[in-house]
Amino acid sequence: MSFLFRAFLNGTDGVFIGGCYLGECHYITHGNFYALNMVHLTRRLLEHVGLNPARVRMEELSSGEGNRFAELMNEFSREIRELGPLAEGEGLDPEEARTKLAEVARLVPYLKLAAREKLARKGNPEGAKENPFTPEEVAELLAQAPTYYIDPDKCRACMMCAKRCPVDAIAGGKGLVHVVDQEACIKCGTCLEACPPRFGAVQKVVGAPPPDTVPDEPVPIVKQRASA
Repeated sequence: MSFLFRAFLNGTDGVFIGGCYLGECHYITHGNFYALNMVHLTRRLLEHVGLNPARVRMEELSSGEGNRFAELMNEFSREIRELGPLAEGEGLDPEEARTKLAEVARLVPYLKLAAREKLARKGNPEGAKENPFTPEEVAELLAQAPTYYIDPDKCRACMMCAKRCPVDAIAGGKGLVHVVDQEACIKCGTCLEACPPRFGAVQKVVGAPPPDTVPDEPVPIVKQRASA
């Protein structure tokens, strides 16, 4: 899904995905079902930001269907030309649409976790082609995106969260209260898992920003005095 959003953020007007036939995957992972569900979710997300979901298309193909592949590509190319340039074709401001796309793209790790059951759905090939995600469900997923922050009174600068963060979104160092860069955070929750339970410094909130008491930059830790 990240690759799809990256393509659109780089100015691509449409993305075509070809996969093997559902139910005929040579691997027990049934990755084509997973890929199709990812496309379903991506189409709903495009729709949510005001872009035409037809800009993403997935078709089943085999290696012996060269003629069909050519026909599908010609057909898809015509459809994208009719839609027009990304965002402009929908009557949207390109920069505004790009900002919305970037915001959603940043949430992909969270979305994959939150929707993991439906993304892993397999079953009847024909039934799998129906989008299991409703517009309302996608809107709720986005509204429930969590915010992670580090409680400055509990942080002991162990650096476990900073070391585990996959996108280096946590600033701090020895003797400094760690701070989550909210613009870079991908909402994956790795920091929450990494924080030692005896500290419990990483906090999770939904539908609200971090408290005002959270510093914008790393600050020295105030050592707690031992009780008499």
